Amino acid sequence: MIPSIPTRYLPWILGLLGLFLGSATWAAFQFGGDIVRWVAGFQEQLVSGVDARPALAGVIYVLVVTFGKVTPFPGGFLLMLSGGFLFGAPVGAVLSALGSASSAVMVGGIGRWLFFDAIHRRWGSHLARFQDTVATNGFNFILAARLFPIVPAWIINLMPVIFPIPFRHVWMATFLGLIPLSFVVASLGEGLSNLAQVEDLSPSDVFRPSLLLPLAGLALLALAPSAVRLWRQRRRARGMD
Repeated sequence: MIPSIPTRYLPWILGLLGLFLGSATWAAFQFGGDIVRWVAGFQEQLVSGVDARPALAGVIYVLVVTFGKVTPFPGGFLLMLSGGFLFGAPVGAVLSALGSASSAVMVGGIGRWLFFDAIHRRWGSHLARFQDTVATNGFNFILAARLFPIVPAWIINLMPVIFPIPFRHVWMATFLGLIPLSFVVASLGEGLSNLAQVEDLSPSDVFRPSLLLPLAGLALLALAPSAVRLWRQRRRARGMD
């Protein structure tokens, strides 16, 4: 069963989300490629704020990541770098993963609320044969996809929209799956002397075979329990024939 949310909240939620996305779109077009330099202009204030109130700064950063990843603009890499610059590699990686996990749940929750019924009315007969498998193994599937960063995030975010994967599994799988990559990127951010140097780095500086191969191995390990579970189910099904 998909929990229903009172429809009276729909205008407020959609209005706030639309306002945020509209503001983010305006900022992207207004500042363009200079947005990083614009933020870097407040570097001293940001660093001082983190030093003065680290707990409050951490909460604000998690909220920025949570809502920032809802926008249609790819900014996850820059956010992870910034987290490492402001908080250091270990703390920045954890905060970034927390925000990303919360964003995944928020996107999945809103998407499921708005589109689940419509999707299953249209394609329910085709999805029914996969529903139990994906719902049962959703944690492992999402964990493996998050560990291996080649899989587009928007595809992973669609899984809990289409299939009734528990949101606690979505949150935990996203958090754990992003920790390794977040730590690597945050370590790069920690080594920057100026926030403006973020512009000189790109995902291609990180996504190299030396990183992707170990992450692929971890992704395969994450899928191993599901593979064993499916193999046992097929054996039992054959034994009943």
